[in-house]
Amino acid sequence: MDKLKLLLPLVVFGVFSCSGKQPQVDGRTKALASPRSLVVVYENDVHCNMDGYAKFAGLRDAIADTADVLTVSSGDFLQGGAMGSISRGGYVVTLMNAVGYDVVTLGNHEFDYKIPRLMELSDSLNAPIACANLVQKGTSTPLFKPYILKQIGAKKIAFVGVLTPQTLVGESYAFTDESLKTLYDVPAKKIFNLVQSAVDDARKAGADYVILLSHLGFVPPVSSVDAVQNTTGIDAVLDGHSHSVVSEAFIANANGDSVLVSQTGTKFLNVGVLDITRNGIFHSRLIPMDSIVAVSRKVAAAHDSLQALVAADLQKVVSNTKFDLTINGDDGKRLVRKGETNLGDLAADAMRFSVGAQIGIENGGSIRVTIPAGAVKYQDILNVMPFANGMCLIRATGRQIKEALAQGASKLPEESGGFLQVSGLRYTIIVDAKIGETPRVRIEDVQVETGKGFVAIDENALYTVGLSSYVAYEGGEITAFRQSEIVMDKVMTDSEAMVKFLKSQGSEIPEIYRKPQGRIVVKYKEKE
Repeated sequence: MDKLKLLLPLVVFGVFSCSGKQPQVDGRTKALASPRSLVVVYENDVHCNMDGYAKFAGLRDAIADTADVLTVSSGDFLQGGAMGSISRGGYVVTLMNAVGYDVVTLGNHEFDYKIPRLMELSDSLNAPIACANLVQKGTSTPLFKPYILKQIGAKKIAFVGVLTPQTLVGESYAFTDESLKTLYDVPAKKIFNLVQSAVDDARKAGADYVILLSHLGFVPPVSSVDAVQNTTGIDAVLDGHSHSVVSEAFIANANGDSVLVSQTGTKFLNVGVLDITRNGIFHSRLIPMDSIVAVSRKVAAAHDSLQALVAADLQKVVSNTKFDLTINGDDGKRLVRKGETNLGDLAADAMRFSVGAQIGIENGGSIRVTIPAGAVKYQDILNVMPFANGMCLIRATGRQIKEALAQGASKLPEESGGFLQVSGLRYTIIVDAKIGETPRVRIEDVQVETGKGFVAIDENALYTVGLSSYVAYEGGEITAFRQSEIVMDKVMTDSEAMVKFLKSQGSEIPEIYRKPQGRIVVKYKEKE
C-alpha cells in the first residue's frame, strides 16, 4: 500500500461545508461534510483485454482506502478478443460485474452482436448504461437513460453518455430487423441538442458536477472537441473511440469555460484517475497499467475461472508460422485499412476457398491484430476476427466488384475499415492528391485470376465471391453488393473459415505468405 501511495499521490483532502437540508439519494441521507477526496477511476476501449481488470479494480480499491471513488467506462468493452467472441460478450459482462462498475456508456463495438444481444447483456450488466443519443428511429426517445446521477461523498455527479454516429456506418446491420427495416438511430445532427438536454436535466436533478462519458474520440464525424465546443455545463469529458492517449487537455465550451478532456488509449494501456478538489477543480492523470502493483483478488479469481472454462479450446494449435502475419506495413504502422498486407492476403484467401468462390474479399476493418511467428492457436484466430461475421457466397457482376473496390479505397490516403483485401483479384488504386483539395481516388487495371492467368475483369460477367455478411449486405462502408444474388448465406463464421483454410494448408503457413503478394498497388500522384 505504501508503494501504491507513492505512485498515486491524490489531491489534497478537503472538508466540504454548507448549510441547509441534506441531499437525499436512493432514500439514504449523506452527510454534507466529508474529509475524503472525490475520485473517478476510468477506462475506455478495453476491447476484451481480460487480463487488465484485476489490476484496474485493485487500483480502484487502493484509492478507495482514502477517497470516495466511482468506477466508469467510456465504451468498447464487449468485443475485440477471443473471450468476447466465444461468449458474444457474456464473459466480459461477468468480469465487469466482478469489478463493480458504477456507470458505463456504449461504444460502437457494443453493437457488433446486434441490439437484441446488447439488450440481453445490458440486463446482465450490474452497472447502469448512460447514452443520450441512441434513439428509436424517427424519435428522440432514448433506449437507455441519457444520464445517471450518482452520490459520491457530499456531492452528486451526473454521468451523461454519448455514442459516435459512425456506429451507423460501421455497425449498420445492428440497427435493422430481419427485413432490413431500420429501427434505431444515432442522429448526428441532433447530437449536441441531445447531449445538452441531458446535461440540463441532470443539473435540474441536483447534479453538482456533470461528466460526459464520450465515445466520440478525436475523429469525424463528430469529435469530443466538437461536443465540448457546442455545449455548456459539462465539467469533464472522459473520452474513448480514437484510442488516443491524453492525460489531460482543456477545451473551451460554448461559453468559453474550460472543460477537461482525457482518454486512456486502448486495451488497458493506462488507467485514468480523475481527482475533484473540494473547490470543484478537476485534474486527471493516467497510470500505466504496467506500473500498477495492486490486484483485486476477487476479480482475479473471476478471471481465472473464466479462463479455465475455455482454456483448452482456445489453446488448440491450428497451424504454425515462421513469420509474423501482420496488419502493419514495413514502418510498423497499421496498413491493412489502406494497403495490402500478408495477413490481408491470407484472410481474403480464406474467404475465397472456404466457400469455393472465384474471388475472395475481406475488409481491412475485420482483420484486427497481427499473429506473431510461432504456433497459431484458435485464440489467435478469434483475436484477428472477433466479430463472428457470417460467411456468404454471392454472384456479383464485374461492375459491382469494381464499385466495391472503389468504395473501399474512397477514403485514401486516410484509413478505412472498408478497404478491401482480395483473393483471385488484383487492382491498382490511383490517388490524385492536389494541395488544398480533397484527393481524387480511382480504381484501374482490375484483373481476375483464371486458369490461364490474370485477365481484365468483364463488367457484365457474373463471378462468385466469398465474403462476410458484413461486406455483402450488413456493413455501411461497402454497399455495392446489396443487389447481388446470395447463393449461400452465413454458412460459417469468418473465423471458422480461416481455421478451415489454415488446416487445408497443412501444419505450417506456406512461404508464399511471408510477404504481400502484389495484389493491390497504390499510387500517389501529388499535384501542386
